[in-house]
Amino acid sequence: MFLTAHATAQQQGGRSQQCDATAVTAAPGGVVAFAVLDGIGSSPEVARFTRQAAHRLTRAAVRLRCPETALRDLADEITAERFHGAEDGSAACALVALVVPGEPLRLAWCGDVRAYAIRDGQAEQLTRDHNRRRVLHDAGITALPGDRNLVTSYLGGHHHRDEVEDVYGHKAIETATVAPEELRLVLATDGAYEPVEDFGGTVAECLTGVPAEAAAELAETAVAQSRMVRQPRNVDNATALVVDLVP
Repeated sequence: MFLTAHATAQQQGGRSQQCDATAVTAAPGGVVAFAVLDGIGSSPEVARFTRQAAHRLTRAAVRLRCPETALRDLADEITAERFHGAEDGSAACALVALVVPGEPLRLAWCGDVRAYAIRDGQAEQLTRDHNRRRVLHDAGITALPGDRNLVTSYLGGHHHRDEVEDVYGHKAIETATVAPEELRLVLATDGAYEPVEDFGGTVAECLTGVPAEAAAELAETAVAQSRMVRQPRNVDNATALVVDLVP
């Protein structure tokens, strides 16, 4: 697949810090990695951790030509750094996408940052959330509204990868591939997609125009809708990264 255009938009919402982060790393030959991370919590430490992790993740994905290995290696590095006292305990959900000309689009993620493919005005969700809502749904149990906020796998987590699968029934890091075709790829934090869905809409409805317009519309719409029903400080960060791809 080949990249034609991309853009990112962010809204801070009512949080004290912008703890979402994005990164893009390109290499010769048209190889490009994109990442969106959603920091868990709201503090300068979380914001710094998330920004640094996003850039580390895209650089590794380009170098290794494998988003899954890049995400797994970064998780292991963070665990090792904490063992040696080099980190503060911050954590983040993470999603990385790798575009390599002539190859399928590849994704890897942990947490509830989502990827969508937009084709002909319709959105296909490419990822599955790592949260208690998904775990209960897979078990045939009705989830409560707050279950979506209980993340079950993320960078900086305390569970080993094998423990995540044993406890929650899904892998700590999951992957997806998309065959080369013309599409709009959207990477979005829960602060961007959840409010839109709560109001009965779809992310595809907010993703018209060029990538910069589409990303801004999704982030701005999500925060505006969230402000209608939440206390100001509970309006989440919202981030959208929009990438137009052709075969």
